[in-house]
Amino acid sequence: MSNERGAAHIPPDTSIDLIDGTVGDTLRQMAERFADRPALVWSGEGGIETMSYRQLLDEADRVAAWLLERAAPGDRVGIWSRNSVDWVLLEYGCAKAGMVVASWNPAWTDHECRHALDLTAPALLLADRDTRGVSLMERARAIVGQERTYPLANLRKLASQCSPVPSPPVRPTDLFLIQFTSGTTGRAKGAALSHRAALNGGWLRTQLAGGDESDVWLNPIPLNHMGGAISMVLGAMTTGACYVVMHRFDPGEYLRMMRECGATRIGGVPTMILSLAEQPEWRPGSFAVRSIGSGGAQVPRPLIERLMREFAAPVIVTYAQSECPLISATMPNDSAQAISETVGRPAPHVEVRICGLQDGETLAVGETGEVCVRGPVVMEGYYRMPEATAQTIDAEGFLHTGDLGSIDENGYLRISGRAREVIIRGGENIYPAEVEDCLLEHPAVQGAAVVPIADERWGQVVGAAVQLREGFSPGAGELENHAASRIAHFKVPRRWLFVESFPLTPSGKIRKVDVEAMFADGG
Repeated sequence: MSNERGAAHIPPDTSIDLIDGTVGDTLRQMAERFADRPALVWSGEGGIETMSYRQLLDEADRVAAWLLERAAPGDRVGIWSRNSVDWVLLEYGCAKAGMVVASWNPAWTDHECRHALDLTAPALLLADRDTRGVSLMERARAIVGQERTYPLANLRKLASQCSPVPSPPVRPTDLFLIQFTSGTTGRAKGAALSHRAALNGGWLRTQLAGGDESDVWLNPIPLNHMGGAISMVLGAMTTGACYVVMHRFDPGEYLRMMRECGATRIGGVPTMILSLAEQPEWRPGSFAVRSIGSGGAQVPRPLIERLMREFAAPVIVTYAQSECPLISATMPNDSAQAISETVGRPAPHVEVRICGLQDGETLAVGETGEVCVRGPVVMEGYYRMPEATAQTIDAEGFLHTGDLGSIDENGYLRISGRAREVIIRGGENIYPAEVEDCLLEHPAVQGAAVVPIADERWGQVVGAAVQLREGFSPGAGELENHAASRIAHFKVPRRWLFVESFPLTPSGKIRKVDVEAMFADGG
């Protein structure tokens, strides 16, 4: 990093060209260049099935025609399902039809879904199953209505009866994806990403890894996450590579698909990779893997060193948010120490500043402050939430990530904490305010403080310290059941403390650091 003044500010690197087009334009170009190359691979009833780029474009065009019979360009289309080929086709169909993908987390409760419904007002909702294989259709129809709900699993059959129609005009600046993320107030927000932001978020990810059309990308991260819908689906497509579709993460199935599909690029959050390494079929030397991608939580150095040794391939850690699909990444030649202790250097076209929490001024190299980023892959704002947008994107166009970090003299970015108190459990972001609000709805709970608890498998799990009202004595099981009926399962506290009072700051706020220490001391 060249910076004479020693300020923690890295200007954008523009050495890699951006894609100046839309998702639909780029898919058409890839189908022209790589018509017969496999675009999608998945495990079907008769074994491994493949869809070429020519077939993918044709099916996406038919899905777009089906959508245009039922909705208009600019409308939101909800997707509520585990990963599937139909999920991918619907994503591309929306892009071709000029519609906006609004994906729902299949772990959401009805309460969370109704908020997403109110916020985005989708014209249609296509639902299938959650990651356990349980159908979501009955709940979807009850929440959205029978007339606007369709089974995602029937999409290919439904669309096959439609003839492709001319695509409506779509611009790179048009909205493509509403990526839901929790806020510190407890309400989910929808990060609004344009075609340009989403497409280049995926493109730059593959370029940093050195990807090309000969790659086979396998990473079962959920498609309702930015990493799935953008980094994997769009990233593979931008180079004409193949994307392997898996319903959900299963270590045995993952290894089988690696072997049978010839995966060259694999990845997942650290908990996934740890589970893979525990399998008896784990034989890294039998695979032709070119890189292993991870992120969403700190990757332990011993795991990095083991992967690099056993695969003879680099580990690449990326740092991103729903609001910005690529902020920084390590490079293939980085050391295990750099990969485990940092999140690499800013991605191409991404400008990074470390700002003081009080005055917003740029700090010096080595000083810790809020990570702020600006560039073409940053969201337009939070969908239909102008106040939240104004609080997150400043007048200069910098996204305030809410993460605490520093930049060293070599330009590496270190994340040291979460200004917004995010708990990261196996790659899932959990905001304590949302969980605390849920617990306070229980009649026995007078106060609650939710904090991260270190966990070997998940990285962090949710811990809740609870102050009960006089005369009430619910157990942890009752409170877990209460929470499970209102928030997604991964947000439910699994470690509990019952306290008579909380440690407070002079201003009367709960001292979360002391609560964490109470858990560490066993209560």
